[in-house]
Amino acid sequence: MELRYPIAIVIGLVIALIIGFKNFNKKIKYTNGKKVANTKYIKETEYYKAKVKKYKILSNLIKVLMVIVIVSVSILIARPVTVQTKSDEKYNRDILIGLDISTSQSEVNIELMNKFRKIIPSIEGDRIGIVIYNTSPVVYCPLTDDYDYIYECFDILEKQLKIAIENNGYPPSTYILDGEELPMLWYGGVGANSEEKGSSLVGDGLARNCIFFS
Repeated sequence: MELRYPIAIVIGLVIALIIGFKNFNKKIKYTNGKKVANTKYIKETEYYKAKVKKYKILSNLIKVLMVIVIVSVSILIARPVTVQTKSDEKYNRDILIGLDISTSQSEVNIELMNKFRKIIPSIEGDRIGIVIYNTSPVVYCPLTDDYDYIYECFDILEKQLKIAIENNGYPPSTYILDGEELPMLWYGGVGANSEEKGSSLVGDGLARNCIFFS
């Protein structure tokens, strides 16, 4: 918290101290009128003492309240403010991950996906998509900010890549996921006409990304 006009606090405290000092150290002086004679008896009565005591209590209470009011008003005049720096940056980036799923790149792809798992929490708000390619590119995961779905895609891809590694680059045509037999990535889709067109066609993978962006 900061004070816009801190000098107001100083002035208020000085005024409060002066008023308090004058009132609490005030000595009764008779400047006008005449003293009443023979008041000793009256001052010794219980009624008089009770009234004087009540007067002193109320008088001191008013003085204390007056000092509190002066200090409070000084604080308000000083205008205490809280300064906060708030960043409302919003990112609307579209990030497409292009994976060459040639069996020779399986370990590299696993490492790359593990790095993205760590990065994703820091880029919340951005949309992420996955394009896989070999002979032909395929949009494996369209642009989305559903990060749970992206993690699920990574898990499925990693499982298949590990199967390819275990089979020395010759993965089987199918694999089992949650009790269901599913086709591997390399059969059909990304591997279509590989005998004629070849594999690891980076240009086709990048072109597919560009089409996806447009």
